[in-house]
Amino acid sequence: MEGRCEHCGEVFIPLKNVTCQRYCSNADCQKARKNQWRKRKLLTDGDYRGNQHDAQKRWRESHKDYWCRYRASHPDYVERNRMLQRERNHRRRGTLIAKSDELSIRNPMRSGYYRLIPAWGEGIAKRDEYLVKLDILPGTYPQGPILPDCKQIT
Repeated sequence: MEGRCEHCGEVFIPLKNVTCQRYCSNADCQKARKNQWRKRKLLTDGDYRGNQHDAQKRWRESHKDYWCRYRASHPDYVERNRMLQRERNHRRRGTLIAKSDELSIRNPMRSGYYRLIPAWGEGIAKRDEYLVKLDILPGTYPQGPILPDCKQIT
């Protein structure tokens, strides 16, 4: 009895003890089988999903500087990521990109003219008030070093 591999489509002879083999023994096909199993398990098994989440969290905590070191040693990755982010921002024209906790829904800051008054109270004369214009800069505006929180790699 022959089978056809779900990944590569090649005909194969299943192992004797396996009744429903769907993948051949090719390394790429076995990798695809394992990935398919993992995706299905993540969707259907809450315990497995929780264990995977916990393991990834432990790894991130024990390798806090991983992404800083990776970006420092892969400048092509950094440049490609910036270019792709610019494209995404361009497609989202008019959509504000910011962390939700950085936006005040009750009192959002906007570009415009504002009157500044000294915090210590009203002055004696009108000259203690200033009319200023504030322009809110987009999040993509350059702001200093590329990786300010990263340590120098030696």
